[in-house]
Amino acid sequence: MNGKQPINGKRNRAGLLRFSPAGRQGVRSDMRKTSASAGSSRRSDSLPISSLALSCRLRDACCGALIVLGGCNSSPLANPGDVCSIFTERTSWYRAAKAAEERWQTPIALNMAIIYQESSFRSRARPARERSLWVFPGARPSSAFGYAQALESTWQEYQLRSGNDSASRSDFADAVDFVAWYNANSRRISGIEATDARSLYFAYHEGNDGFQRGRHLRKRWLIQAADQVQQNSEKFDRQLDGCWAEFEKSWFEKLLSSAGGQIDWKAATRSVS
Repeated sequence: MNGKQPINGKRNRAGLLRFSPAGRQGVRSDMRKTSASAGSSRRSDSLPISSLALSCRLRDACCGALIVLGGCNSSPLANPGDVCSIFTERTSWYRAAKAAEERWQTPIALNMAIIYQESSFRSRARPARERSLWVFPGARPSSAFGYAQALESTWQEYQLRSGNDSASRSDFADAVDFVAWYNANSRRISGIEATDARSLYFAYHEGNDGFQRGRHLRKRWLIQAADQVQQNSEKFDRQLDGCWAEFEKSWFEKLLSSAGGQIDWKAATRSVS
């Protein structure tokens, strides 16, 4: 609503996703706070020293493993501008993107282009903090967060209407489903074609009400960002034409392909010798 640009680390531009405010009615939080019982605390105090030492070692080992795994999941992509490279590096992302496409009838290339523009595929991306007196960090301009840079209120609406009430903005499968869901709504509400990534991004960023009012036309930087989304959507679509069949193979088919390649290589070597 304040006209900020979307976050994109590669282009080094601060920004955020803008949606029209969503209703919070019917949204309930399932999170409940629990407290540790005093009895379990007393039992821990009575453990032998050797048992306590072993417990500490196990705890430290588990924590270390979680840190390593977390680092792997949040590590930067090798080539975020190549959708085939992305899905090769993280095969579960292809399955999630395909499921979102089939559920909401919005193309994989379009959804991936929007996520790329919004966060450069960073799971915990946030809009940059505002500055107080040009020096001190202040509050963030919005609640936008995660791969899709979705506002908290719009994410809650998605959870309610999609049935995915446990969805997380830092989870790629949930984020790509959210983007596909929002694009499906924009196609229905604003009559935008699935191939018109430019207009779908305007609706995604400004909300369908803002798009229909032409609010995006007063934002030159947003027009440039939408042009980039259109270009990336078309590029990703061309890339997928050359690699989607590989991702559709079962593990057994991939094994046979790998074995066949080795046999051909050996045969070629024998013929040369």
